[in-house]
Amino acid sequence: MNIVETRVQDIRPAPEGHRMLGSVTFFISGGLGARCDIVNYDCSCAIPIGENSTKRMTLIKLGLKNDAMRQARRMPEIRSGQETLEMLTPSEQSAA
Repeated sequence: MNIVETRVQDIRPAPEGHRMLGSVTFFISGGLGARCDIVNYDCSCAIPIGENSTKRMTLIKLGLKNDAMRQARRMPEIRSGQETLEMLTPSEQSAA
């Protein structure tokens, strides 16, 4: 299964203030049939330190995506080795 697109939304600080929260959506091809499956994850990551707000936001999105991948790898079909999950690069995404 290939992740052909990701979206990170609803980024906000956690109530206790030590982490960032957000929703990550994976659009996955290569599952059943020709359709694209949509999977949503509620994620968190540490608050990064960056040179500026743009760099910090990039690091937050990366951290949230990494947490979504961690959660996805725990799905039974992935954990058992029955399926593999791979995030495609932008050039691979346009070809999929």
